[in-house]
Amino acid sequence: MEKRKVQMTGGSSYIITLPKEWVRERGIGKNDVLEISTNPDGSLIIVPEGTERKAEKVLSIDCREVRDPNFIFRMLIGAYIRGYTSIVAHQSPSIPPEIRGSVRRFVHNTVGLEIIEEDEERIEIKDLLDPSEMPPERTIKRMYILVKNMHDDAMFGLINGKRELLSDMNDRDMEIDRLYWLIAHQYNSISCSRKTATKMGIEPGVGVYYFVTAKTIERIGDHAVRISENALKILESGAKPKILGDVKKASVMSIDIFTNSIDSWMRKDMAAANRNIDSVKELVEYCDRMAEYTLQKKGIIAVTLNNIIESIRRVGEYSADISEMAINYLVK
Repeated sequence: MEKRKVQMTGGSSYIITLPKEWVRERGIGKNDVLEISTNPDGSLIIVPEGTERKAEKVLSIDCREVRDPNFIFRMLIGAYIRGYTSIVAHQSPSIPPEIRGSVRRFVHNTVGLEIIEEDEERIEIKDLLDPSEMPPERTIKRMYILVKNMHDDAMFGLINGKRELLSDMNDRDMEIDRLYWLIAHQYNSISCSRKTATKMGIEPGVGVYYFVTAKTIERIGDHAVRISENALKILESGAKPKILGDVKKASVMSIDIFTNSIDSWMRKDMAAANRNIDSVKELVEYCDRMAEYTLQKKGIIAVTLNNIIESIRRVGEYSADISEMAINYLVK
């Protein structure tokens, strides 16, 4: 680490010399303009003018080496999260239809990506998203609303026999995944570029809290899907378990904890987050009593009910994790 003394010139301007090697490596000459920005932590970023443009980061995928459509979809998601700005999938003499379909599914289920060039042998995807245009906090709020609605519909469908509310959960869950991948993409951008973090108004070390919170919400969304799948089994059997009212009550308790966790996070209320964590104990005890009842029963309905109860418990526990994350973030 080099140390430089601050000097004063003209009686009012403070100056500091730049390291000679740094200047030469970047080709900076006399009268060139440098851009200076301040990080949230008070440190400065100094870069040559114009370097704020997104650096090109290209990934080339030979589809002959990745024949499984699901595998290539996962690779593309990984490339998106890692921050590749250009992804090229290619195969001669032509890309198989199933691989082409996976590429299109990937573009459809991500934010900011577009196919800019396509022929028989090659598909080029470009990242056109400016990470600063979609603040992570806004995305977290959107994820919360979508997931809460999924859980509310799952329980309403179970209690009132509304199968139509239970049948499209996988499509709605994909929207949650889409937003989670966006947060992961932004987290990578923030971690790799102080300038991006500054532009978004986020300290680099804070990005991890948004990422982990988004991942936890995504898991809560997965449990909405599981509740719906098990609810459909109960409706298809024609059974009306006696403890459905208790299941509904437990679901309300868990979603209240979820709501409070997001609210305490957004309001930066550490005391409320702590109270929310303590409230999970009551939910767990309530779910344990219902589980004891179902374990005394036999048949597929008892197992299915127990699966729903377990998902409700997990929603509350995951929500407590969000509150713990809020406390970790807020402690200074």
